[in-house]
Amino acid sequence: MPLQDFLAGAALFGVMLAAVLAATALIVRRRLRHLDALELGLASLVVGVAILIAVHLLPLMLGILTRGTVLAAAALAVGLAALVRPAAAAGGPGGPGGPVPPSSRASWALAALACAFAAVAAFADLARWAGDEVVGDDPTSFHLPGVGRWIQLHSMWQIDQFVPHLAQGNYPNNGDVVLLSVILPWHNDFLVRLPVAFLLVMTAVAVFAVARELRAPQAASLLAAAAIVSLPVVGFVTIPRALPDALMWSTFACGILFLLRHARSGRRSDLVLAGVALGIAAGTKWYGVSSVPVVVVIWIAARLVAARRATDGGGAPVAAALGAPGAATQRAALGDGVLVGGLALLGVLVWLVRNLALSGNPLFPLKVAPFGVTIFDAPRDIIRDQVGFSIADYAGQPGVLLKVAVKIVEGLGSAPFVCALGIAVAAVLAWPRGRAADPRVLVLAAGAVALALLYTVTPATALGLRGTPSLAHANTRYAIPALVLALPVVAWAAGRLPRPAALALEAALALGAVAGAYDGYQLRGVRDIVPAAVGLAVLAAAAWLLWRLRGRRVVLAAAVIAAALVGLAAANRVQDRINAGRYRNVDPGLDAMLSAAPSGRRVGLAFATYWSLGDLSPAWPAFGTRIDNDVEYVGRFVDGFLTPYRDEASFHAALRRGRYDVLVVGRSTIPKQNTPEQRWAISSGWRTISLSKKLRVLVPPA
Repeated sequence: MPLQDFLAGAALFGVMLAAVLAATALIVRRRLRHLDALELGLASLVVGVAILIAVHLLPLMLGILTRGTVLAAAALAVGLAALVRPAAAAGGPGGPGGPVPPSSRASWALAALACAFAAVAAFADLARWAGDEVVGDDPTSFHLPGVGRWIQLHSMWQIDQFVPHLAQGNYPNNGDVVLLSVILPWHNDFLVRLPVAFLLVMTAVAVFAVARELRAPQAASLLAAAAIVSLPVVGFVTIPRALPDALMWSTFACGILFLLRHARSGRRSDLVLAGVALGIAAGTKWYGVSSVPVVVVIWIAARLVAARRATDGGGAPVAAALGAPGAATQRAALGDGVLVGGLALLGVLVWLVRNLALSGNPLFPLKVAPFGVTIFDAPRDIIRDQVGFSIADYAGQPGVLLKVAVKIVEGLGSAPFVCALGIAVAAVLAWPRGRAADPRVLVLAAGAVALALLYTVTPATALGLRGTPSLAHANTRYAIPALVLALPVVAWAAGRLPRPAALALEAALALGAVAGAYDGYQLRGVRDIVPAAVGLAVLAAAAWLLWRLRGRRVVLAAAVIAAALVGLAAANRVQDRINAGRYRNVDPGLDAMLSAAPSGRRVGLAFATYWSLGDLSPAWPAFGTRIDNDVEYVGRFVDGFLTPYRDEASFHAALRRGRYDVLVVGRSTIPKQNTPEQRWAISSGWRTISLSKKLRVLVPPA
């Protein structure tokens, strides 16, 4: 990328980000100043992400997405935020009240070990991947290609699908909008790991805040925070692959935090923050769409039970702990539920409307037929029938369930077992002598159990051919919402156990975090740990210095400018390293495609079953370094699914209509298999310019 293009993109990104931060600051300062520092930071995350998504989603919805329209939408956001009236000064709880059990020196040592190791491991992984392209089948086959298609067509009103027989183009896409925000300014993806890494950190902070809200010991709360980002699957899907799941986890945890906070504050602003956060989470992943309603329903049910007990005269303390003090009525509980649920629905609504308009079913490809009454029909999902099994599908088959358990341990480490034990202990401790001592703990524990059960019935949690769940590891991330609820409960329980038992529980968390971080972030021993530790120490020292200079404005401004220039230079070096050999030397066929279609070309994709490049799809590389190639799969939509052509004549006609400059054909999972698309293309006169074990690359007849 030429330097002038990089600097122009940096300026556009900086202006957009400054506007989003300004709008966020206006809202937070005027409406949320009653929050303490930690709560204020997480509220700013929720508000800021909502604004960031809005300023990109509005032009997308109107079909006018460009860099200029995003800047206009950002300016509009600042103007609207300036109209927000300051909240009336009022007292009330800031941080969590009540006594917090102290942490022993041993507990602090375990927490320090787990947090430091998780930070070093993640930083080492980020440093190792900083100069490399994004890998992974999901990001390169639909997340990033979908973003590229938005940029090219300026609109979201199409189903962007590049893999046949799947419905990835129907996914909720809040996370992809966040990725769009760092791709659009440069028309390049070199920065996509930045928001993912940031949201990963915020996930840990939010889980710590949830544990703190429950008045868990500080050391145990830190252990919970370290544990959530040290799950092996977290390292697998975040930094190397830049999957947007971290947006779902961080905002989901924030939603839980503000629901819990409302139980002691009674502030409507807590409900609004919870609803917005849960809406962002629901609109990020399908497992967010299923997890968020479960949490909202359990929360409303708990409020209604508390209100009923208060009405009967025997549950005032419980009611006060679960709802607005002095307002524990069933009507108030239902009203609050409508507010939170409505905001959560709003966060995913645009994607449901898109699916309804373009596929005829908001939840496509899922058939919606409650109690046998079909509301939205759906065709047969071939891939789900063949490989998309849930864990529950293998009930009564212990041999297969054992294989699934192995994959769960690969993805989640020891966390599910520690959490199961911790929840059982918490259920006993929170309910002494038949009366709930802290009903919020019980509600959170119930939510964790419900989400764990939901995980077992979620499709693709036992991904693989029937009886062989060989691909279930990556989808263990569907269980992370359950762990977001469970780990703070475990931290709470650690503070109420006798010290030896508490230390044993905390040690299990710490050891699991260290082992999970080492595996998930793929550390290579001392050669990764030492440089990462030094780098983190330098960054920590710089942050400490800036904090110390906060009272000397001129010096602070100079230091901030210097830091910005260093960051700009580092970003330019990163993009230069990535773009210099972007997706080269992966496969000879991929090299040939990149050479034949450097920019401004039309690229056709075809394959019989699935790409055979392993953890990479040619779809995203085919878009080119600056997203200026037109890429499409050579197929047609049948009953909502992208489907390959079944006969030679139809395929030939599609090649003529497509006017492709390059055709890339996958050679199936059996490398030398002569798939139909290869035969058909050759018979119509297309010339092979590269034939590797995995790809055949062709150009049209001269």
